[in-house]
Amino acid sequence: MIALPAVLVLLLGAALGSFANVLIVRMKEGSRLGGRSRCPWCKKTIPAKHNIPLVSWFVLKARCAMCGKRIHWQYPAVEAAMAVFAVVAFLRHPDDPFTIGFELLASFCLLVITAFDLRWQLVPLEFTVSSAMLVGAVRVFMGEDVVTVILGALTVAFLLGLLVLASRGAWMGEGDPVVGLLMGTALGFPLALAGVVIAFVIGGTVAAALLIQGAVTRKTRVPFAPFLAAGTLVAIWWQEPLLSFLNYAIQ
Repeated sequence: MIALPAVLVLLLGAALGSFANVLIVRMKEGSRLGGRSRCPWCKKTIPAKHNIPLVSWFVLKARCAMCGKRIHWQYPAVEAAMAVFAVVAFLRHPDDPFTIGFELLASFCLLVITAFDLRWQLVPLEFTVSSAMLVGAVRVFMGEDVVTVILGALTVAFLLGLLVLASRGAWMGEGDPVVGLLMGTALGFPLALAGVVIAFVIGGTVAAALLIQGAVTRKTRVPFAPFLAAGTLVAIWWQEPLLSFLNYAIQ
């Protein structure tokens, strides 16, 4: 029976998503990570019964139980996304806890960066660099060649840095090459190149759809870190066929 473990993994993912939300908000505030969660509006401590991942947001109808102010969409979105990522990792590798752990770590870091960039159009640089170093260390611990990891990080960061310089920041922000470091350590070389291509395909498709709908203009700054995160995850999930294609293309 795989259903019961999958449910437990889903709950674990939602709990990790809840922690990610705390990390996101407190990084922006510059406050310490410890201590109970508080309402950003009335500053009152949130009771445990009102702090259940996913459930509380729906039960409270997206409003603080104390002051009635709306709870930001970030909270359920991050918790739901992390829950899904956890289940995907488990279903892909039910007998490989180390790979599950790696995919959870990568997903967590990418999700924090994505939510931060979507909400404030900023990349948390210190967190991103730390994430790249941690993910790279885990990859090497799991048997990946250290040169592959470093080369992946430097290649992606260099390519994105060139695009920032060439466009003078019009195409992407200065923090995106730093996200490229994380993408590169998570994927290694040459898989990281596929991740970059996927990110641009997803980003271009979404941008075109938003332009057609009139939701944005050509001058609107669209955060690119979420697309880099999406490209990284897709490359992780589809790494076998992508690596086969890349190896065939290189030969």
